[in-house]
Amino acid sequence: MSRKIRLRLIAGAACVLLPVLGAGAASAARSGHDPVRERVPDGKPPISDATGPREPVPGGFAGWAELFTEQTRLNAAADRVLDAAENAEGYAGMIVAPENHEVRVYWHGEVPPAVQSALEEGRLRAPVRVLPAAYSQARLLAEAAEWTESGQVTGAAPAPDGSGVRLSVAAEDVSPGALLRPTGASAPITVEGGEEMSPAWDRRDDVPSYYAGGRTRNAASGAGCTSGFAVYDKNGSPGFLTAAHCGKLWDAFYDGGGTGDPANRMGEYSWYVTKRDAAIVLADATANAFDGSPSSASNAQVVALWKAHVGNFVCNSGASLGQVCLIKVTEVGWSGTYTNGQKVKHMVRAKHVSGGCAVAAGDSGGPIFSYPGAAWWQVAAQGIVSAWGKQVYCGGLDGGRVLTFPRVWDVDKEFGALLQVW
Repeated sequence: MSRKIRLRLIAGAACVLLPVLGAGAASAARSGHDPVRERVPDGKPPISDATGPREPVPGGFAGWAELFTEQTRLNAAADRVLDAAENAEGYAGMIVAPENHEVRVYWHGEVPPAVQSALEEGRLRAPVRVLPAAYSQARLLAEAAEWTESGQVTGAAPAPDGSGVRLSVAAEDVSPGALLRPTGASAPITVEGGEEMSPAWDRRDDVPSYYAGGRTRNAASGAGCTSGFAVYDKNGSPGFLTAAHCGKLWDAFYDGGGTGDPANRMGEYSWYVTKRDAAIVLADATANAFDGSPSSASNAQVVALWKAHVGNFVCNSGASLGQVCLIKVTEVGWSGTYTNGQKVKHMVRAKHVSGGCAVAAGDSGGPIFSYPGAAWWQVAAQGIVSAWGKQVYCGGLDGGRVLTFPRVWDVDKEFGALLQVW
């Protein structure tokens, strides 16, 4: 049975929400006492791959199952700490890399008592260490915004250890000294050259109920993107997430079978938040995600909603590239400007650890997830693909070793949407 996870709206959060009128709306129970809703399975037979990722296992682990099991253990502690720490004065960042076998929390100044209590609770799950930081995350986010607005960089984010600001620039081999510091930006900087972030436009032919990771076609523009995780919108109507740049309001989306056959029509682009590069297409979608090659029917059940922490390994499973799991989160809170002029805020930035292709054109909107251990038939939703940078060979497709994505956690809160899970 599939159910849905409620996320509370952040007071004062700004986003562009354009509502759908009519269209069979409010059947969802929305009380604080009823956070889930079951639905009848659609009869589409699940096909799971019992082997898991096929890429070389990083970090000295015996297998991917061991890596994801350790990451799951650490993330449970990290999430508890982050609930108390993220908005507290002095919080600087967090690294949750499975190869470290501990959660590393960085703090500027004295740790408040409420956070100390959360740290102790987190330590019941996994080792948690607090390390000193030169700057708070709030300070570095403000400086990153100044750099982004300066027009000299394509993006900026706080270093996860609170040491300074990491900048992305279009040109190769740019030294930090070649950049003119914005007024008030005094923290140390590191520069990553050759990073122009391009929206990842461009699995074959899915059928209802639609899974995350399938090919989509925009009838108006012809753009090929990927379906993201299944959600219920704020009115209780089912649909799937995708990237905002994949369409415009009321555009009709079709599956990979093409726009020439009415039977391939999935639904309409109905809600969007530009700064998160996220949208909802109202359609018959369910809580599964494709997890194999671009031509595979292999899929897994979406069973949880997780945040993506710096140091985490995540899998991109877009319709163009298929599943790739050698991707490590390097920053959270990344803000920047894409090559199409779109400005985004507080995204996650990640890299292929071996320098290979992490994302290809056509993966936009597709699922970013982790496995909760060796249960290869289950995944935890974390993000949706937004853009690629640092171009590398991607099997004849445009693409890169760097990608950015919004967290599903943040997107659902802005939409007032509910993630569908089993």
